[in-house]
Amino acid sequence: MNDNLMLEQIMTKIDEMSKLVATKNDLKNFATKDDLTRFATKEDLKTFATKQDLKNFATKDDLTRFATKEDFQRLENKVDTNTSRIDELNVKMDKQYDQVNLNTQLIERNFKQIAKNSEQLDTLNKNSTRQDDLIATLALRAVEQESKLRSHIAHS
Repeated sequence: MNDNLMLEQIMTKIDEMSKLVATKNDLKNFATKDDLTRFATKEDLKTFATKQDLKNFATKDDLTRFATKEDFQRLENKVDTNTSRIDELNVKMDKQYDQVNLNTQLIERNFKQIAKNSEQLDTLNKNSTRQDDLIATLALRAVEQESKLRSHIAHS
């Protein structure tokens, strides 16, 4: 029973981890460097925006803090690694589940054999007691017969 509880807890943890990890599809929706190059330049902004507007736009320093393709590649690799690990854990859990089932079957078979052996032992015990009683009865009869024979020989 402890094995089943442990397997259930592991499966719960795997499900929780899977929900927290970004998928490849999630990563595909992020902006690329090409997307960023299509943003407006300073020259574009001078023509269309006021100085106050320019202060609210992102600076180069702001953009350097954005995630790069390499960052996303690392994340994607981590997702792949975690997915592989989850798959490996699922395989191990399947093997453990199969082993638990096998062990349960063996325990049930052993229990049935123990019950059968107990019944046979009880039968042997009863037969042994009967046999002991018969031997005691036969011994008493032999003593009686011997006593009668001696008495008969002595009177003859």
